[in-house]
Amino acid sequence: MAKRLRMTAFALALLAGPALVTQAREPELVTNNHGLTESVMTMRVRGDLVFGPDGVVKEQHIATKLDPKVAENVGKIISSWKFQPYLQDGVAVNAKTYFQLTLAARPSASGYDISLDNRRFSDQPYLSEEELLREEKNHPKCVMDCIVSQPRLPSYPAGLFRANVSGAVMVHLYLNPDGSVADAVIAQSSLYNIRGRDKLLDDARKLLERDVLRFARGLKLAPASGSPLVGDNHLVGALPIVFNAREGVPTDNDGKWRLEQRGMRNIAPWFVNDPDRWIGVSDAAGSGFVAMKGDQVKLAASDAKAP
Repeated sequence: MAKRLRMTAFALALLAGPALVTQAREPELVTNNHGLTESVMTMRVRGDLVFGPDGVVKEQHIATKLDPKVAENVGKIISSWKFQPYLQDGVAVNAKTYFQLTLAARPSASGYDISLDNRRFSDQPYLSEEELLREEKNHPKCVMDCIVSQPRLPSYPAGLFRANVSGAVMVHLYLNPDGSVADAVIAQSSLYNIRGRDKLLDDARKLLERDVLRFARGLKLAPASGSPLVGDNHLVGALPIVFNAREGVPTDNDGKWRLEQRGMRNIAPWFVNDPDRWIGVSDAAGSGFVAMKGDQVKLAASDAKAP
């Protein structure tokens, strides 16, 4: 259930400087055309919580460093959740889960409306982009990346690079047991910290999507990469690809507001009945293959609607 909060324009407007994008040539449409680019501020927040046999949150810990006012509002969102009882030997018990939520802030007449964009739960901690890079360095085999062969890397449009505009594309993968890609769908794309005409930005994103989709379909991953679907012999995963046009300048939105010009989420057909795995471009930290496990715990029916 989305909880709506308010924040003044001053706290968010610092990131919203004007920028221009070089005109992109008309691309092939590789995703469903759900509409033009949405301008939104996003922030990811990570932590853990404990809920009781009645599903009510008893304890919470926010791991991401936040402004105190934002932390207070996030705490209210978490406290409002109610989970399905977690059973051990048929008995409801206390349960701990790690969470990651994504906030979205949209302009309103009095400032910004802040809503819950997405939430995920896991039996392992969610990591920031910096932590993921550290893990990959220390354990390079299959922490971030299980890719064993790949085609030519996707290119970044020269106009975006010259304008110092970073961006990202999220791909959902449908994998055969041997690691080959049976199908791939662009879930969402976004350009960071830029403003411009919707149609121009939309065309630029589609250029990114087209080349990333070509790349994703040619991947070969290690056998059994990904996570299973119920009643299906395929595995699933996500592949966020980040294009950083400003070397040394982080693009991560972990605990920081990031201005995005993004398309609507496009749900892959194998996830239509599995909203726990409807993750978009704003929910990922950095690049690299992610095994999209279903949530270990479930929210109660009244709170379980996909954002």
